Amino acid sequence: MGQQVVGEALSHPPTTADAPRDVNVVSRPRPDLPTTVERDRRAGIERIIELGRWIVLVFAAVSANFPGRSTQYSQYTGPVDLILGAWALFNLVATLSLLVNRLPGRRAQYMMSAIDILVATAIVYLTGGFASDFSITFYVVVIASSLRYGLSGSLLCAAIISVLYFIVGIMVEGTLTSESLDGYVSRLFLYFVVALVSGLLARELVSARARQMTHTFELEHVAFAELREVDRVKSEFMMLASHELRTPLTKIKAWLMLMQEVGDRLPPEARDEGLIELRTEAEHLTRLTDNLLCIAQLESGEIHLKTTTVELDAVMHEVVSRFVEVADRQRFVCTIAPDANRVLGDHERLTLVIACLIDNALKFSPDNEPIGIDAARDGDRVRIAVSDRGRRIPDGQIERVFASFYQVESPLVRQRGGFGVGLYLARQLVERMGGRIGIDNSKSRGNTFVVSLPGHL
Repeated sequence: MGQQVVGEALSHPPTTADAPRDVNVVSRPRPDLPTTVERDRRAGIERIIELGRWIVLVFAAVSANFPGRSTQYSQYTGPVDLILGAWALFNLVATLSLLVNRLPGRRAQYMMSAIDILVATAIVYLTGGFASDFSITFYVVVIASSLRYGLSGSLLCAAIISVLYFIVGIMVEGTLTSESLDGYVSRLFLYFVVALVSGLLARELVSARARQMTHTFELEHVAFAELREVDRVKSEFMMLASHELRTPLTKIKAWLMLMQEVGDRLPPEARDEGLIELRTEAEHLTRLTDNLLCIAQLESGEIHLKTTTVELDAVMHEVVSRFVEVADRQRFVCTIAPDANRVLGDHERLTLVIACLIDNALKFSPDNEPIGIDAARDGDRVRIAVSDRGRRIPDGQIERVFASFYQVESPLVRQRGGFGVGLYLARQLVERMGGRIGIDNSKSRGNTFVVSLPGHL
């Protein structure tokens, strides 16, 4: 059944030592989010660069060996193919490294960028210098540097390429003509424009990817934490269930063994006491299993309520009869106003709700203290109040007592019985009947659980 926070509300979050252990819990350290995001960013950049390098490689190989190509530099087709072949092997090694999740370090990145620049420079030198069609490879190298090193790195790479391009052009042509100068200046301008634009785009794309990865990892961590919490609740419930079921079963087994061994020699008063104890524990087991079955139906959505006119006096009589073995019938002070006897709801579920509230009140009230049950009209609704004289629930803990499996003590050492689902079950059923449930703890002592349901006109 449900429980009040004074006896079983969590006064502090469970520590690691108190938390139950379960073999199904996979204990793994939480990954370092910044490191993971950075590694994913670097892996994505290297994959893009590798793809771009392969595209340029294929373009250069096809262009250098295009059928019918005849220029004054055709005699350099062999050296160009040799350079492209070596570059292809280098690119293959880099691609295989990525496939096995081995990312290049900063020094390796510098070396790879240098190799790309040298290969592009050699091809441009062999295919015409300023007039070479392969100068497009320089643009790819600039874009790759913007992805690896950011805006400043791409601008530096553009400056280096501009110098090398100028040197290569002079070496090939011997002199710098006005036409060559115009072409060089145009390409120089484009190199820096490409460096600037690609650097800004790369920074934005990388930032967006980092934000996406951060959000994804945060969601994963939240989901993992929720699964851990579910597993913790499951473990606590298993211990709680075994403890709660073992206690009445032990009593039942003890009395049955005593009656079987002693037989007719058992005094009548002891036999009557045993029968009362057997009935009490059987009723206790019935309430526990009924609550768990109802919780399962609620969670699976299989519960169906039959809304009809319910007579409160019949409900109260049925509920009180369930507790006559636990408490004297005189402890229940029931007052139902004539105009509040009929409500709209499900008879069976409303009986279970009132039983949960009364069971909760009996657990946390001092022995022989009365339990008040009052029903009064409140406009078009009926207000049902179950009052006890236990310790008052603090204002900040009112909502927490309606949580499922809510316990303060370890399931194996706590003094009060129950699975901790009574109040949770009561709230779920009342709300499905179109009502509300809450706690009125305005008094200095005791608590009053109030159920408000539509009244029958």
